[in-house]
Amino acid sequence: MTMTDEQLPAVAASPQPGHLQTPPPPTLVKARLTTELLASIALTGFSIAVAAGYARVFTGWDFFGDLVVLALSGHAFGFVARRLRLPGFVSVPLTVALMVWIIAAVHYRDSMWLLIPTGDTLELFRQEIEAVRQQFRTEVAPVSFEGGWDVLAAIGISLAVALSDAFAFRALARAEALVPGGALFIFIAALGSDRSRVALATALVFAGVVATVALRAHHAPQRGAVIGAQRSPIKRIVPAALGTATVVALAASFIGPRLPGADTSPVYEIRSSGGGRVTNVISPLVDIHSRLTSRSNAEFFSVRADFASYWRLSALASFNGNEWGLPERSLTSADGELSTARAGTDELRQEITIAALGDKFVPTAPDPVAASPQKGLRWNADSSTLLKTDGSLIAGSIFEVVSASPRFDLRTLQTATSNDAGDPIYLELPDNFPLSVRELAREVTAVSTTPYEAAITLQDWFRSQFEYSLEVQTGHGNSAIEDFLSDRIGYCEQFAGTYAAMMRTLGVPARVAVGFTPGNYNGERYSVLGKNAHAWPELWFDGLGWVLFEPTPGRGAPGAEYYTNVAFDQDATGVDPGSFPDASPEGAAPEIPVSPATTTAGPVATAPDGISASPSTNSQPDEFTGAAAGTPKEKRTSYPTGRLMVLPLIGVAVAAPELTRRWRRHRASTDSAATIALLWRQSLGGLHDVGVHPAASLTPIECARHASVTLPVVARPLASLAEAVTEVSYAPSGAANQIAECRQWKRQIERAVKDSLSPLARVRRYFTRLS
Repeated sequence: MTMTDEQLPAVAASPQPGHLQTPPPPTLVKARLTTELLASIALTGFSIAVAAGYARVFTGWDFFGDLVVLALSGHAFGFVARRLRLPGFVSVPLTVALMVWIIAAVHYRDSMWLLIPTGDTLELFRQEIEAVRQQFRTEVAPVSFEGGWDVLAAIGISLAVALSDAFAFRALARAEALVPGGALFIFIAALGSDRSRVALATALVFAGVVATVALRAHHAPQRGAVIGAQRSPIKRIVPAALGTATVVALAASFIGPRLPGADTSPVYEIRSSGGGRVTNVISPLVDIHSRLTSRSNAEFFSVRADFASYWRLSALASFNGNEWGLPERSLTSADGELSTARAGTDELRQEITIAALGDKFVPTAPDPVAASPQKGLRWNADSSTLLKTDGSLIAGSIFEVVSASPRFDLRTLQTATSNDAGDPIYLELPDNFPLSVRELAREVTAVSTTPYEAAITLQDWFRSQFEYSLEVQTGHGNSAIEDFLSDRIGYCEQFAGTYAAMMRTLGVPARVAVGFTPGNYNGERYSVLGKNAHAWPELWFDGLGWVLFEPTPGRGAPGAEYYTNVAFDQDATGVDPGSFPDASPEGAAPEIPVSPATTTAGPVATAPDGISASPSTNSQPDEFTGAAAGTPKEKRTSYPTGRLMVLPLIGVAVAAPELTRRWRRHRASTDSAATIALLWRQSLGGLHDVGVHPAASLTPIECARHASVTLPVVARPLASLAEAVTEVSYAPSGAANQIAECRQWKRQIERAVKDSLSPLARVRRYFTRLS
């Protein structure tokens, strides 16, 4: 039968018929503490290996430090709780509560009151989890560690840590303690990409073997050495664990990938297959939603181009009242002409190098007419979508695209009609589309006499009457549109989606394009970051095609200034505004009036405090926040060092009482008789804590008899300690030989006292007793 170190004193205290009690030697107790510490460290390493497995579903490694903090905190708190002798039904919930608090404090700190979660905290959490739930069926890895996915990952690793720690040290499990983390790792692998597949699996196997060996050594019965000196647990466990783990992990990493069938296609493919239709891959608006909310400074791709442009992923035509998406459309091979260049366009050649854009949509400038390499590329003209259907984009991939960049004649736009976009889908609205939105669109554009005047008037109305902000609920359905029009605050998804829907109510074909603003030009290439993700509306004009407009304040498309009357603008945080070359080739923009006589220019985009937000000063965060809000609270998405200092401070506060008591005992006296007397007084103090109050006039042996009536479990160790303190009172010279036994009897009494207290009283006593 295996015993924990908590059980050893109790076993030693049990009376043995015909025998004197023999307490376990101090070296055995110390060895048990050492093996438990080693097992806790090994199990923490396994949890960190599980956390590393998230590399298969997230871009970059931003997630790793955050999840490591949770793993360290959970296992460290479990170890401290066991040292405090907290029962499992108390310590396990407390461990979970601690990690939940860490998640809330980091991601939703501004919604908390004195670092206590509030109703706003719960609402932010609910909204983000709901957003992730809606995206889960269509999202394809890798995604950014933002927009609710970060919180979901934190919850997963927290549960795995709490369960594995409980199984290992409360249920005395060995390899079984690895099941929660292993199950999470396998689930992540099933949904993720092949990124570092072998390396991550090897690390998991290595950490798992080390943890299993350490747990077996901790739970195995401790036996004294028969011949020779007894080896310390560190010398006994560490070499065996590391040696075994190294052999097993190397064998797994070498043999596993070479097993027959390791690289064959799965029996059932749970991810998108990227078949022959554009809707066989996810809607880019859903797919890049997390990317748009990330406000990341990570480079997604770079472009060597003749001049600046918006880089479009796709154009969404289908609006069902809940979301803009891709309709069912066929794909054609990209080995020929993608589309025919219209008159008056400028040729724009692009060399696109993928960095961390891990989906299937290839970014291009409007409107692509040719692309290479052609293998695996498919094209859909209706949605202007160029797809890589033989697999996701990978870092280092290079695509060469030629686009016919549109240059529209303003006078032609002013008189153009918008009757036939070639498909009625561009005018479709759901039957329950709010009547109030239709009426508002007519009211705002009442003085407009042409589709172009209506487009500019509505664009300028948004830019002058609305505020750009990320602290709003995500969405682009009917309810989001009504809320957006009521609150008059939002970000690009809501500006673009609402603008396009309102133009459809006026009979103008419209769609929503998703992609990126130009990015930072470094003198050779445009470096496009996560924070450059954007959405904008496009309207159809007969004889001209799809024309971009920009209703989002703080954004402006290059090359469209002369007809939108909006200067080029984007998130310029940390970017030199003079680093961008001309948006158009010299002479491309026609020398004609900037705006029609019937409209006025929209004002410069302003920040919430009214300060002009030019490209050089605009510090607003970028498109789409992961903070599903509806409240003025801000979501925090990082684990800054300053806040993490709270954790060691909490640890110091918890350890301080015990450290103080040990320091006092060490300083108290070096005299053996005085030490035994101190142990007796400490034991009497423990009895007082459980309501046993012997009279001061009683001798130590009489006190022991009196206490045994109320607390029988302490009868034997207390009687032994009373006899020892009585003996050394008359013969101090014999005290040195009894010190070890007296300390053990005192520990047994302390153990009995703790077991007699409630968990709350035990915690209170830990912080209040003096010795």
